[in-house]
Amino acid sequence: MAKEKASQEDIYKQMRQDIENGMYPSSSRLPSVRTLAKRFQASPNTISKVVSRLMESGLCTARRGVGLFVRSLPTRKLTLLIGNDQASAGTDFNGQLELRLAERLAAEGIEIERYHVTRDDPTYGPAVERIRRPGRVILGIGLNHEPYLKALAELRRPTLIIGHAASRSHSSAIIPNSFRSGYLAARHLIRKGCRRIAFVGSVRRIRQVILPEPESLKELAGVQCAFMEEGLQLRSEYTFAHVDEVVNRAADLSDLPDAVIMPAGEEVVSVQARKALGSKLETVLIGDNIALSKTRHAAVIVNIEDYAALAVQEIARLIDENRHPHQTYMVNGELIEP
Repeated sequence: MAKEKASQEDIYKQMRQDIENGMYPSSSRLPSVRTLAKRFQASPNTISKVVSRLMESGLCTARRGVGLFVRSLPTRKLTLLIGNDQASAGTDFNGQLELRLAERLAAEGIEIERYHVTRDDPTYGPAVERIRRPGRVILGIGLNHEPYLKALAELRRPTLIIGHAASRSHSSAIIPNSFRSGYLAARHLIRKGCRRIAFVGSVRRIRQVILPEPESLKELAGVQCAFMEEGLQLRSEYTFAHVDEVVNRAADLSDLPDAVIMPAGEEVVSVQARKALGSKLETVLIGDNIALSKTRHAAVIVNIEDYAALAVQEIARLIDENRHPHQTYMVNGELIEP
């Protein structure tokens, strides 16, 4: 390198390249801060910041009183964590997304090491202790338990979570624009003359505890916004936290709604819920293009290909690790009328 003063970014990139090219082999000790400062014609303070970035990237580890050592890292390996107990990709949205990502990442030369929930794992994700040699990036699909996502930080790898924006860990995220979905659904029904609109949310279960889905709450906020624009009020008795509540509570309603916004699903409980709310019920479903491919109702659909494209883009960016390692992306849904 030329003997001119190098910037912090230039030094970081050069050090990263030296480590990846084997100039500093795995488990070898890096030169001291003073030695690196002399090499790059930089201040010790600048070198200390570079060292901190190398540690944050998982490239190096410090041994107290000894020095900084290079960690053994795969060059283009990704650790995939699946939030269910399926040993292979299923036919649902997350399973089909996994298949699309596997195909695209293979084309980019990125190896995938997959973990799913086993009998000895917690219900919300593969045990962190099982992941002894994580890849350059952690990818989570179907993970939304905040303490678990925070624990992933112990792996010291850039992380991308699909479907949930973690608030207690530094992770990139790809999430649906749920507020927009709820807003589009409500606007559609209001334009059709509906005023008594029911909203059915979705929940998740962790160790028998039922918790509302954050994205479902955002959908409800979008619905409320559409009502406010028209000077209308969403009636609380028409709001259901989950589809399981509908049949039991519908019998106590003084008058039935004329429309419903609910998650996609043609399982028996969803059909029963719509019947309980009324035979002439305008319906808007919220979901993805796989779950809603055969629906006869109006729907707000997010496209799986949008998720896949953003995920591959962000994974490549995290592997290269630029100056801004964490980003959140929203996937917009579109209203589809029958």
